[in-house]
Amino acid sequence: MKCLWLTRKYPRPTNSGELIYSNGLIRAFARTGVDLTVLAHDNDEAPVGDGSEASSYRDEDRVEWRLGSPQLGSRLGSLFTAYPADSWRLKQGGPEKAFVEAIARESWDAIIIDHAALGWALGPIRERRKATGIAGDPVLVYISHNHEAKVRREVARNSSAGLPRRLALRLDAEKYARQEEALCREVDLVTAITPAEVEAYRDQFPRQRYLCLTPGYEGPFHADRIITAATPRRVVMSGSFEWIAKRINLERFLEQAAAPLADAGVGLQIVGKTDEDFRRAMIGRFPGVDFVGRVPEMTPYLLEARLGLIVEEFGGGFKLKTLEYLFHGLPLAGLVQAVEGLPLQSPGHLILERDVPALMRSVIDAIDDLDRLNAMRAGAFALCREAFRWEDRGRMLHEALLERRGVALAG
Repeated sequence: MKCLWLTRKYPRPTNSGELIYSNGLIRAFARTGVDLTVLAHDNDEAPVGDGSEASSYRDEDRVEWRLGSPQLGSRLGSLFTAYPADSWRLKQGGPEKAFVEAIARESWDAIIIDHAALGWALGPIRERRKATGIAGDPVLVYISHNHEAKVRREVARNSSAGLPRRLALRLDAEKYARQEEALCREVDLVTAITPAEVEAYRDQFPRQRYLCLTPGYEGPFHADRIITAATPRRVVMSGSFEWIAKRINLERFLEQAAAPLADAGVGLQIVGKTDEDFRRAMIGRFPGVDFVGRVPEMTPYLLEARLGLIVEEFGGGFKLKTLEYLFHGLPLAGLVQAVEGLPLQSPGHLILERDVPALMRSVIDAIDDLDRLNAMRAGAFALCREAFRWEDRGRMLHEALLERRGVALAG
């Protein structure tokens, strides 16, 4: 089966949840034996192409990468188009031209659109079908990372920026919603990252076919890790804090959590990639919080904490850091709406509360209960150990494509 995959950028190094998900799914899918070509921008941190708008690279999984420029264009140009800012930028610098050429010159069994921001690809697909009169071939797949209409509207609604910025966010959110809805109407298969998001899509598009692809995990395992009195009285939050939704969630959390934790003598450490200006601003507002910023390796920080936090009030999706926590032997504490897709129950396997003040009270109550923390850690690890394998996700996607391909040929 010959497949064309369109994603945002070459996903290595995998230093954000979005890149981890795309990388894991692409690699697992490639290993099912498909003939896979991926179109993307090159990675601006570690380019593998020649820096032009049309370079190529073949990786160890025999995936052919056709790469555009590592740099993305300005967001401002999108204001005068129907495209969200991300889509406008991702069209430029090579991928759009490469995609148009690929569907015009080559025959594909499936086209996979990885992320709603790549929904601009529907335009060339429509034009190609109009020109050739061929419908239903190739099979089209939309790989969802979030329910973007919901998430983008929440971001716009919760932003504390000035009026012009808020208006721009609202306009962009509606553009994202229209693009995602077009994908859900026109593709042959929609994948979602949690069962809750499958149901959210199904409510709006009940006739679409869906596949739930929670993430896999391929990092280190620390099954025998024990939390002791020597483990620092610290909680940790990891992640990438570049996207505005992540920053809003973090600020709202700190406004409610920094003081109670400090008063209880519980350390709070924030670790992950972020804008340096934002990091300095947060240090100024919350001097008692340890903002580490970007690090080459998360393991030392996860092994030197007693609880890992998942506290996003909005945003949806599966938080990939939960798997890092679990498989490093770090118990979880989070908000109910932030923990989706895990086969765990509170209070036995993790601490869940409906708001930040209640969560902080539960964290402070549990921080010195070493027997409870270790029981949570061991129970969660045992339940999840075999539940998050990338190879299973690649196989599921491959089988779903074969099925849809058979339906299309039969039709």
